[in-house]
Amino acid sequence: MTLALGVDLGGTNARAAVVDRSTGRIVASEKQSWTDRAPEAVVGETAKLVNALAAKHSVAVGPLGVGFAGMLRGGVVVNAPNLGWRDVDFGGALSKATGRDVKLVNDLSAAAWGELSAGCARGFRDTFTVFVGTGVGSAIITNGALLTGATQVAAEFGHVKLIPQGGRRCGCGQDGCLEAYAGGAKLAEWMKEEGLDGTAVDLEPLAASGHTGARKMYEFVSSQLALAIANQITVLNPAVLVLGGGVLSRCPGMVQIIRETIAARSSVASRAGLKIELAALGDDSGLIGAALLS
Repeated sequence: MTLALGVDLGGTNARAAVVDRSTGRIVASEKQSWTDRAPEAVVGETAKLVNALAAKHSVAVGPLGVGFAGMLRGGVVVNAPNLGWRDVDFGGALSKATGRDVKLVNDLSAAAWGELSAGCARGFRDTFTVFVGTGVGSAIITNGALLTGATQVAAEFGHVKLIPQGGRRCGCGQDGCLEAYAGGAKLAEWMKEEGLDGTAVDLEPLAASGHTGARKMYEFVSSQLALAIANQITVLNPAVLVLGGGVLSRCPGMVQIIRETIAARSSVASRAGLKIELAALGDDSGLIGAALLS
């Protein structure tokens, strides 16, 4: 059994795992929550977590895969709204702290690779993965390879714009992004502004109960998210659309709207044979994918 090390690093914690490369099975995992989000502190805590796990399970010195929630350029974090980072050489610092080569990838790229390798998209080579949780993210795999783009920030789906000018402020610093409306954190803020109780996952049942304000907001968010996804199906022609994240996994009505909108609004040729799947690996998809990408 050949072992790989992976880390899923988010705005509140890091999870590290030892993964069997041949099967994608997690052999062991550990979790560390942040008390300090400064880059130096996160590097230190992540290195401690990885080094302890590697020593405990006798993982030979080798590469470390890290799925990171943010815009990346190689090992540099260009923009991480959840941590408040800009232009941080996290990959280089973590490599020095662990003594391992670090492959830093977007968290959605890691999740998409996990689902391709060991989850709902296994056996396919062209996928579009969309997760709606705290934010909105996506990854594109074409002909068995991740699409990264000219400057390695391709597939930032959460930052496509919904309206020509203005709009709600997104964590990325721009206005009118899809994430500013549909991402769980920003949606909860919007709900609070409108006097609606609860978090993003409470909007669907609140709308279903007949609350006029909730229904109006829910219809806008769901329709805009669904149309944006349908347009990407037309552009990308994937074999599998993978849907996941804390919001979509708990809002079946929103998933159904996405299905119906793809059937109505994507091109007939692009959706021929398309499979629409819910992520099968849950919270482990990014962790497994990061390890297998290392």
